[in-house]
Parts: sequence; structure tokens; C-alpha cells
Amino acid sequence: MANTNENSTIGIGWYVHLPFCRTKCGYCDFYSLPTVSSLIPDLVRAIVGEIDLRMPNRPVRTIFVGGGTPTELPAENLDELLEAIGRMAGAAVSEWTVEANPSSASDLKLDVLRRRGVNRISFGAQSFFPEDLAVLERIHDPSHIPESIDAARRAGFDNVNLDLIYGIPGQSMQRWRESLARAIDLGTDHLSCYSLMYETGTALTKFRDQGRVTPCDESLEADMFEATIDVLANAGYVQYEISNFAKPGRRCEANLIYWRNEEYLGVGPSAVSYLDGLRRKNIVDVRKYVNWMAGQPDDLVVESESLTPMARAAETAIQMLRLIEGIDRTHFIAATGFDPISLFADALSETTTAGLVEITPTHIRLTRRGLLLSNYVMRAFLSAVEDENPTRAPTQQFVTLQIEKT
Repeated sequence: MANTNENSTIGIGWYVHLPFCRTKCGYCDFYSLPTVSSLIPDLVRAIVGEIDLRMPNRPVRTIFVGGGTPTELPAENLDELLEAIGRMAGAAVSEWTVEANPSSASDLKLDVLRRRGVNRISFGAQSFFPEDLAVLERIHDPSHIPESIDAARRAGFDNVNLDLIYGIPGQSMQRWRESLARAIDLGTDHLSCYSLMYETGTALTKFRDQGRVTPCDESLEADMFEATIDVLANAGYVQYEISNFAKPGRRCEANLIYWRNEEYLGVGPSAVSYLDGLRRKNIVDVRKYVNWMAGQPDDLVVESESLTPMARAAETAIQMLRLIEGIDRTHFIAATGFDPISLFADALSETTTAGLVEITPTHIRLTRRGLLLSNYVMRAFLSAVEDENPTRAPTQQFVTLQIEKT
């Protein structure tokens, strides 16, 4: 399988969701649950069956297998699933990522991944300090992180991502900088650095509301974000999206499909697809998902939305604003039929005056200050379109379901 081509624009993405984890982390709001071993063979067969049923007749550019923790599957089940995915996707795939926990990526499973064509691995490291991992309810030890990267290198992976989280209760700037330094020292090819979010319904949010944890000070969190940008730039990483940094040639193509609002097929329980202007979300229940594939009456799709041209334009704009290059005006017009300068005139007037957005002859993009206040800017863009079309307010209910973790 070829290395990632950052200029590739041919083909769609596939996202495969495996919801099983050893335990549910307190901050996680993605659909995941403790592993039910008896369901694994049926889940693998159901996912393969859904791909066979739904895959469009288009070349596949990227594959991303996430969760959950895909490497929680036994090696034989993982091998069966990856063999089928690779066979059905074909030879056009340039990037194939699988998520892994540093404590579950054994040599055997890493060998399975490489043998089946996976060429990028993403470890959920989150922090190099046990205090931080305890707050997040992560099951791995900091020592597992370098061990897993070493094992991945031995298996032949030359494209390794680490997820890291800042703004953890009790985390200091010194500890965050040290986590960044250790990730750099490991020669990591790509870093995804996210601020901790308190999502509705998670255990961590409940603990916050009960006073059992104290959120990080907002000004410290902002300082951590800016330190991330500077530290990683000095180490040779290019920030190409608000939370993502890559060595040259190592941007995540799967994520770029989402941020450009391009088409992708999502399979598995809770997975989201965007094809032919229709956004669909699968049932959020692994047992019902398996039963559906076995012929039970439960519907596979629980939410669907046919995007109007203006809704598609709004979503494309707020997704592309996440990219450091911003909205490519020529690409946007070709993709949506709208000129972003006129469509978002009021929002642009407000945000450029505030120093949050800059307009160049070719792009609309966030400034350094705008990166810190990106949610405000995106709300302004959405509001501008809602004012023009109050009967159809575009939302992000589907868009953000997958891209924040990859």
C-alpha cells in the first residue's frame, strides 16, 4: 500500500466503528461499551455484511477503523475483519488507519494490521503522567506508550499518531509541556492535541457537577493551546488543523475528507455516512445492529438528513474553518455553488473586525486569536446562514460525531 499522498482528491473515505473497549473512559461521549466477547464474531460478520450491502461504486481513498478500541478484538477476529475490508476496498487506498490503546497493541495484533495493509496507527496516549490518566480513567500506564510505539516500528509502521489531551483537572503547564516533549522525543509522526471537553451524560461531567473534579482554568487552557502550537512548530510539526500537527507528508487524509465535507461511508453501530447529499446515522446499539444484520425488524438507520444546498454550504464552511489554510474560495464555490464572501458577509464583517478571521485573495481563515475562539466564529457563520433561511437551520448534529477523535 502506498504512502499517504497529501494532494490526493480521488475517492471517498470509509469509517468502520468498533464500539468495544476494555472499560469506558469517564470523558468519552462516543458510542462505546465494555467488550462483550460473545458478540464479537457476529459484529464482525454484520460489519462485513453492511459494507457489502452499502458500499458505493467509487474508489476508496482512505479507511479509518475507530471505536471504541479496535485492538480489543482478538487477533483472529481482527484479522477476519481487516481481510474483508481490504478485499472490498480494493487497491486505490492510500491511507489506512486503525486506532489502538497502548495497553492492547500486542506484537501479534500489530503484525495482523500490517499484513492486512494498515499503514497508519493511532494510539490513544492522552498523557504521559499517571495523575492525568487516573482523572481520565485510562487503563494504560505511561510506560506503555513508548513500548507500543517501539512495537509498532518493529512491525513496520512508519506513520504513528498519538492523541494527547490538555486542560485535564490538576494538570499543570509543566506537565503538559513534558507530555509534548516526550511525544516529540519518541519520533511521533503526527500529534492530535485536544482540550478536554465535558460532554453531556459522561461520568466526568457528572463528577464536575458534583464538585468532585475542578475544571482547568480557562486562561491556563488557552495558554496550553498556544504553547502546543509553538512547541510543536519548533520541533518541525506543521499545524494543519486546529488540533492536529504533522511532520511533512504525514497529515491524516481521512480527517481531511471530513474537514472538507467530502463524502464518506460509515459502517458499524452509531457510524455516520455522508453520500449523495444524504447524511445517515446507524443505530446506536451493538445488539440491535447485529440483530438487524441477522434479519430482525430493527431499522439500521436511526437518523437521516438530506442537506439543502445552503445547509451543505454552511457545514462545508465551518468544517473548512478548522483547517489552518481555511476556506479555499475557489474550491468552496465549485463544491457548493455559493461565493463565501457574499454568503457569509455579515459574519465576515463581524469576525474580521474582531481580528478573528482574515481574508486573502484565495482563502478565508482563522487568525491566531481566532483559533482560540473558533467556536464563536463558527456560530457566527451558522447564524448568518440561518438568518437567510430561518425555516432550515443547518446543524452540526452529524458532522462532529466522528471527526473529533481521529
